[in-house]
Amino acid sequence: MSLLKHDIMEPVRAGLSETDRILREELFVDDAEDVARLMDHIGQFSGKRLRPAMVHLCGGLVGGRNHELAVLGAMLEALHMATLLHDDVLDGAEKRRRVPTLNAEHGNHIPILLGDLIYARTFDLSLRLPTLDAAFEISAMTQSMCRGEIEQGFFRFDGTQPDETRYFRIIQGKTAAMFKTACELGVKYGGGTESQARTMAQFGIDVGTAFQIIDDCLDVVGDESVAGKSLGTDLETGKVTLPVIRLARGLDDARLEDLRKLLCGETAGSRRELLRSEFSLEEAVVECHEEADNHLRRCLEHLEGFPSGPERQSLQDMCTFILERSY
Repeated sequence: MSLLKHDIMEPVRAGLSETDRILREELFVDDAEDVARLMDHIGQFSGKRLRPAMVHLCGGLVGGRNHELAVLGAMLEALHMATLLHDDVLDGAEKRRRVPTLNAEHGNHIPILLGDLIYARTFDLSLRLPTLDAAFEISAMTQSMCRGEIEQGFFRFDGTQPDETRYFRIIQGKTAAMFKTACELGVKYGGGTESQARTMAQFGIDVGTAFQIIDDCLDVVGDESVAGKSLGTDLETGKVTLPVIRLARGLDDARLEDLRKLLCGETAGSRRELLRSEFSLEEAVVECHEEADNHLRRCLEHLEGFPSGPERQSLQDMCTFILERSY
């Protein structure tokens, strides 16, 4: 954690402070008392701030340090929070950042509507920027994320070898899309060229893909007390993730059927704990980390064309953090 808190964020602390002010004063406020109380509650979900940090770091990579980057960072963090509200409903999660989720306290309708309100408020803010680049990119990002979530809803383990290509298409839509947007818009609003923006967009896709792979590993073998959120939710809802795909590769037909029953049939107790007790996951998790490492190595290659400096170093360090994180 110290790597993230003290090293990675250091070059952009001033920008992140401005981003936090915009979140507090323009996005997570409301005249309605009930809504304001909910906004205060989700403020407790604030975590690593990776997405706004990437906006500021990619802007700084091309020499930009301006108010527009702070606005973009706030917009993407707000959108990320909105997706968490919706994800917690979809996954039936009860805990986020060690506090109860809104769906655990208020049912599903309230967090869905609050997420929608945050989306609308964020798009309104995008129209106040000097160009429409952010509005167009965030619109495309949102469509990509929704498509990815819809396709994931139909991607269930049926006892045959899962389609790994489909898995990567899904996570690049629903997770990597926001990282891509953060990096691309950071460069554009930081004054970089179109070529630089395209390079860092690919950086965002690779770093977001690696982030989701590690997240999927944590869902299976992570420690809830460290992660600070409900784990095993993907397994409980039958989602196919890379650890499951890599585990299935080494199973014969009989064991594939056992895995199908565990993931999709009636079970007593936690599917996560049953999976960990009935199957050896070590090799599958190691393969997933290797896959994430491959994407992060490509990230380092994307950075080679940019000048050395604190922002580039922080982006390199971020790759290390993502691979090694436990929360």
